[in-house]
Amino acid sequence: MTDNVIKEVMFDWDGTIANTEPISLVVTRRVLSDYANSVFGRPMDEQLNKLDMRGKDFGQIGLQFQDLLNDGVAADQKITIDIEDLRINKLRPQTKEALLNATLAPGIGDTFAELQDDMKLGVAVVSNSPRMRIQPLLEKHEFTGRIPAKRLFSAFEDVAGKLKEDPAIYLLAAEKLNVTPAEAAAVEDSVTGMRAAKRAGIGLRVGFTGLAERHEKEEMKEALLREGAHVVIDDMKQLPAVIKAHKPSL
Repeated sequence: MTDNVIKEVMFDWDGTIANTEPISLVVTRRVLSDYANSVFGRPMDEQLNKLDMRGKDFGQIGLQFQDLLNDGVAADQKITIDIEDLRINKLRPQTKEALLNATLAPGIGDTFAELQDDMKLGVAVVSNSPRMRIQPLLEKHEFTGRIPAKRLFSAFEDVAGKLKEDPAIYLLAAEKLNVTPAEAAAVEDSVTGMRAAKRAGIGLRVGFTGLAERHEKEEMKEALLREGAHVVIDDMKQLPAVIKAHKPSL
């Protein structure tokens, strides 16, 4: 048996540590609806309703919306959304203040304390999101001592063009934290994040459904297991026991 004991725990942010996703989705939909109104004179609700937004960056969502708007349209009439303009001038200003009201996963502070103080493990955030979505909440809840800036990894900023489900951000985090992927645990709520963790060779992959709506939990659990989760938990306080029970690969 190899000595791949867990040394680092890498948490996703949106929908895992922080219940930011419902807020983000409302703002994202509003921004895209306003854009559609300005171009087409109506919000294009049919296309908006088809968007798969969970675990996705605004750029990924914007490209989905663009493809839906252009479906069946003649080549010379297709539109190109200036996604970065919308991100900088519309999405960010509306999102920054709203996200400060996001709640954190129940028990996350106690979980950090047990992982770091009792089990002597490292804790990091590995997210698609830019730091401006993460840092203010860490500061508000006084967690910057537990997760300092050097332990915050953003696929959007650190591995440009390689958002989860690409494994690049997990591989970068492991390198910077001086562990092998097999010596890390990943905690993810989305299938894109779980695919990234699996492709990176993360040793223990934990799905989390604790911030999802009740009617979504079972479907999420099945999807996370299907995409490579070793176990799925609904309560962050279960995580230390899951890590203690982890058996390294043969």
